[in-house]
Amino acid sequence: MIKRICVLLIAISIICLAFPAQVWAGDVDTSGSQLVERLEKIAVAMQRVHFCYNENCAYRNIETKIEPPTSPDGNYSATVTAIIDRPSAGLDSGDYHFIFSNNRWQLIKGEEYTDVADYVFDRDRYEIYSVHTNRKFRGNIAQAQNDGNLKSGYLPLYFDVLDNGLERIN
Repeated sequence: MIKRICVLLIAISIICLAFPAQVWAGDVDTSGSQLVERLEKIAVAMQRVHFCYNENCAYRNIETKIEPPTSPDGNYSATVTAIIDRPSAGLDSGDYHFIFSNNRWQLIKGEEYTDVADYVFDRDRYEIYSVHTNRKFRGNIAQAQNDGNLKSGYLPLYFDVLDNGLERIN
């Protein structure tokens, strides 16, 4: 009986050592410093993005803030705030909201405020309120990306910095 238990324990040890630590969900490092580092990596990638016809359209003064879960089974959340530098009569800004779920930062919504329109994004949907026409425009960001008619910082964040709104895992 003891011999069988020893053989079983050795077999379990071999199996555990044969698989990399990343396979085991319990081994994922989601410490505060790791979450900050991963969100900062997204912010650094945002600094390299240009998103309108003018090469100067870019994010500036990017700030990140992480909030702990509000319940034991909740998710960390984060907000990335940025100034949107583009030809404009006023100061444009954007707020982008993330949750940390399934070991990834996920973009869940965003708002951009410009001198010509207010943009609201909910994952892959958008709504724009135009100050010129006093009308709202709604749609899917994938279609807007294909059409090339929505010049917003949310699109390159969603598609280029992130992978369809999910943090890229390298």
